[in-house]
Amino acid sequence: MRITISLSIVTFITTLFWPQLLNGSGLLSCALIIITLMCWPRCRYLTIVPATAVYFSLFVYITMSGVSHPTTSHNNTQLDNLLSNNHQSLMSFMSENSKGQDNTITVQVKSLINTKNSGYFVARMIALNNQACIICPLIEMRWFRPTLMVQAGQIHQFKVRLKALQGNANPDGFDRQKWRYSQHIAYIGSIKQHLSVVQASQSMRSLLYNKVLILTESMRHQGAIIALIFADKSLMSVEDKAIIAGLGVAHLFAISGLHIGLLFVFTFMVLYYFCKLSLPVAYLGWASWRIANVLGLIVCLIYGYISGFSLPTQRALLMLLLGIIMLSSKRKIALFDLLFLCFWLMLLFDPLAILSSSLWLSYTAMSGIVIFLWIMKGKAIQRKEELSWWRSLITSSLSVIKNLLLLQLMLTIFMLPIQLINFSAFSIFSLLINLFAIPLFSWLIIPIILLGALLAFFFYSISYWVLSFANQLLILFFDYASPLASGYKVLSHSFVAIILSCLVILLLSLIAVVFGHCFRINKRLQWAMIGLCTLFLVIRWFELEYKKQSSWQVEVFDVGQGLAILIRSEGQVFLYDTGPSFGNHFAVANNTILPYLRAKGIKQLQYLMVSHSDNDHAGGAHLIQQAFDIDQAYSGEADVLNQRYQSTGVKKYQQCLAGQELDLGQLTMTVMSPSQVSKNNNDSSCVVKISDGDVSFLLTGDISQKIEQQLINKKGKNSPTLKADILIAPHHGSKTSSSMHFIKAVDPKWVVFSAGYKNRWHFPIQSVVQRYEDLGVEHLTTAKTGFIRFNVQNQHIEVKTYREDLAAYWYHQHLAF
Repeated sequence: MRITISLSIVTFITTLFWPQLLNGSGLLSCALIIITLMCWPRCRYLTIVPATAVYFSLFVYITMSGVSHPTTSHNNTQLDNLLSNNHQSLMSFMSENSKGQDNTITVQVKSLINTKNSGYFVARMIALNNQACIICPLIEMRWFRPTLMVQAGQIHQFKVRLKALQGNANPDGFDRQKWRYSQHIAYIGSIKQHLSVVQASQSMRSLLYNKVLILTESMRHQGAIIALIFADKSLMSVEDKAIIAGLGVAHLFAISGLHIGLLFVFTFMVLYYFCKLSLPVAYLGWASWRIANVLGLIVCLIYGYISGFSLPTQRALLMLLLGIIMLSSKRKIALFDLLFLCFWLMLLFDPLAILSSSLWLSYTAMSGIVIFLWIMKGKAIQRKEELSWWRSLITSSLSVIKNLLLLQLMLTIFMLPIQLINFSAFSIFSLLINLFAIPLFSWLIIPIILLGALLAFFFYSISYWVLSFANQLLILFFDYASPLASGYKVLSHSFVAIILSCLVILLLSLIAVVFGHCFRINKRLQWAMIGLCTLFLVIRWFELEYKKQSSWQVEVFDVGQGLAILIRSEGQVFLYDTGPSFGNHFAVANNTILPYLRAKGIKQLQYLMVSHSDNDHAGGAHLIQQAFDIDQAYSGEADVLNQRYQSTGVKKYQQCLAGQELDLGQLTMTVMSPSQVSKNNNDSSCVVKISDGDVSFLLTGDISQKIEQQLINKKGKNSPTLKADILIAPHHGSKTSSSMHFIKAVDPKWVVFSAGYKNRWHFPIQSVVQRYEDLGVEHLTTAKTGFIRFNVQNQHIEVKTYREDLAAYWYHQHLAF
């Protein structure tokens, strides 16, 4: 059984690296393998591997695409009248709808709605074009200008335009597409019109949410209170989110196994004591603590309902249920068998959880706690009756403090590799912060907040005072803990690799010391093995550094509808454009460019050039300037940007003009346009040619055919100065640019279209793409490929894309289904 479960877990983990899900032939092949293995008695346990692969693929297909309703009942309710008898599968509907036509969709709202997120919510599909579904996918609904405030539990009918899930694909940044899949969100629906309200009644959770919203409206930390009760972080301020991230306590504001486990322990102790006092223990006997178990589970289920039964909460409740069953049945099970069984059951319950970093973080934390308790259980402790009361009190207090410190130290060591792999960051004060933050939240703040929320139904004024007290506790926490946020350190990949390598060497050393005598390995051989591992790592590090110095890279970020390009040569860095921003608090650069630069250990930019002032090119400029030291900043509209950012204190922009030359390592960068600032801001874009003398690259911003013709006339049609091996298509592939004369003059081998997936301008225009194809130019589009890297070494250009080369996994593929 252990081998079978282990093989199944390993198979689930390998799905992280599958290039695609099993198709029809793959499923058939697995079925034949299962039949073959079943006929071979000694290897029947191996059938779990193909069976797990089949289960995972079918689960993903069904969850993401749904299963259509074969028949439709004909009751007289409004909802039933919406659903007609249509046998076409829902999957075929979704593939057709990805082409961009409007559809009539009936959904039940799942998200809790407030004034900040009324135009963005998650809903479960009920019917599509009047066809019902049995298993219905989740839809991410986007409503540009909401005409009414929908509420959780309500059923509405909309006219929407559906498209397959597609997120920006970049190394090291937040992988939103992967995260959405882990949350079972399959499609994005842009609402064009609200058609009707099918069911107006709200869920009990929504009613409680609205009451608490009104109660906490004037409270400073309303967003944190709402997050701790309902797992809704939409109302949290940017400042609070920054402090939480800096302190490394995001796990305290994400309802998960920690909250569920501690809530169960708290309610079990209270209810068990109550049962002993009020119920006839003499008659109940062993059933008394089992009653407390069941009641504690019910309390946790109520908390799970209030928090929306998020996937981490579901996994925690599943583990809790398994633990209660084991305890209540008095079945003996080894510690590691229990941990493996819990992990396996969680993956069986929700295979897509394997994509979520929260699974690994929470499971590692819970495993660390269980292992710690198992170790401490075997240690003998001095009995209190042998000591006086005051010595007993001091001994108990010191023992609790020591155990808490040891537990936090063990958790820090356990969590460090996972945190470094997932976030490339850690807080140097994490041990100190968690030592007081976990008890404060778990035993004081969260119970008080939950009590205040439940009282909102019955005693409005008492509820207000209870929640106000919780708000004061949060104020104290944020005020006193915020200085420690400076201890949050983001590390480069190189430094993370060094730390992880040291941990591996330390682990090998411990294994050699502990198990060396079992294999009769002498100490010289042990140290020789460790020395060879260290030497290999050092040589590998120098090899990578040499490759960096002998080559240069051009990297095009996938920033949606916008542009951002990074050029690196001999340790010097040039950033051309910074992608779009949305509102005052969100820029795409924050999730794409900044994480990548930090992962590469870049702290200084030699040049920042913003082609012109349009948001899709300059949206993240102020963020980049605040995060990095910049030697020189240029723009085609320097005056506009200097006026825009004059109050932020960032470095002033210089006007880029034709004829300017800049050096970047082994590269020469020549500004070819503008000769003067144009009234048309697109035509003021900085046009820059980058060359090492053999291979060249042309950046064009958003110039029109008018400027293209000026460049041809100025430099000469056959002049080599305009020719380039790689061209960034002007204006994202707009029909106003990329004239045939310009393409012939540049004569590129590759052209890159930086455009958003299914953007409203339909960039790149198909006729423009056709012009390049007619001339034999290979074209790449960030909406399809994601991040693009051109690595130039010894006059050879190597092209790699994120979705096809760097991270060619099924959950990154375009239209995976």
